[in-house]
Amino acid sequence: MDKKKIIELYNRVQAVPYYCLEYREPDLLLKKNKGSCSEKHLFLGKEFEKLGVDVKYVLIRFDWNDLPIPKEIIEKKGSPVGWHLALKIKVARKWIYVDATWDPALEKAGFPITKDWNGCSDTKFAFPLKQVIELDERPPKQVERHEDRKFYDSLNDWLESQRMQGRGA
Repeated sequence: MDKKKIIELYNRVQAVPYYCLEYREPDLLLKKNKGSCSEKHLFLGKEFEKLGVDVKYVLIRFDWNDLPIPKEIIEKKGSPVGWHLALKIKVARKWIYVDATWDPALEKAGFPITKDWNGCSDTKFAFPLKQVIELDERPPKQVERHEDRKFYDSLNDWLESQRMQGRGA
């Protein structure tokens, strides 16, 4: 297992802008250069496995109100509570959490970003944890995301505005 390749893969996926697409297609993550936690972690898990890394998928219950997102956007969602997909990988006989959700351009907006990950310890989680469920198998690809489109469209627009502000645009 090549730790350098693990870190490079994590960094490449983390750099993809977080974006809630209507159709989740993890295999097209790098081509589209956008994706949510589902696309990012389904893709990352598959790629880690190709490197010979043991992977477990975890669901994490969270509250959108715990992030620096304007309340008027969160209010467009039916409920602020949701489920987040992340990973656990086994490195040097130790299981660690890996979460590549937020792209580094969102750090200035107050999102938790792992910088200079060493490949040996837990990354930061995208959200404060409310509950963690370790899945026994790879989760199914959730293809469509039609629910709460007003929320996701508003969130996507706001996140892009934060990236632009961070670039000084």
